Amino acid sequence: MSDIKKVNHQRDGWWDELGFSVHGTRLMSRHERVIEQAALAVLAAHPPMGFVRDAEGGMLSASQLADLIEQAVDVAEQEAERQREADAEERRRLGWAKVEAALSGPDADQPVVEGGWAGFTRGDATAWCWNLFQYEPRGFVHPNSQVRIEAMQKLRAGELPDVFGYPERARKHEARGLTPREYRQHKEALGADTFTSADVKHS
Repeated sequence: MSDIKKVNHQRDGWWDELGFSVHGTRLMSRHERVIEQAALAVLAAHPPMGFVRDAEGGMLSASQLADLIEQAVDVAEQEAERQREADAEERRRLGWAKVEAALSGPDADQPVVEGGWAGFTRGDATAWCWNLFQYEPRGFVHPNSQVRIEAMQKLRAGELPDVFGYPERARKHEARGLTPREYRQHKEALGADTFTSADVKHS
């Protein structure tokens, strides 16, 4: 039987005071976990006496370093939130600009006669595309993420991508009496966020 001490990540790890975890998210076999425990046992048995300041010299305790980390995280979170708000406003502005351009363009009243968007005018179909790509996003995981990228390229090029069941979604919204403008106004009134790939979480 192995004499390797099993390390409790929450109780035995000095690194936990810093808010760090050495426990990965990848799947491991029983053999690999035994190897990991061997490494963790060495770490747990050798806590650092202190941490060296890069620029100023001197030593920091683990609790002092944890305070610095917390301060840095707070600043980063505040800046990230400001950036998210600015990006969200820019997406909102862009979305409205695209919708209005579609509905007022020279081909806005041209009927679409082929494909999934048949039965819509070109202006409405384009406006619905921008609405649904922003407010009802699909395609976060490959291969659908690639489908989304290619569909957005087509939309920006003036085409009408028929993906993710969006034509049918638009028909359902229109059956409820919503125009593309009213749909967007309704979403904004509810405080709904527009989609950004920056918010997609990856393992």
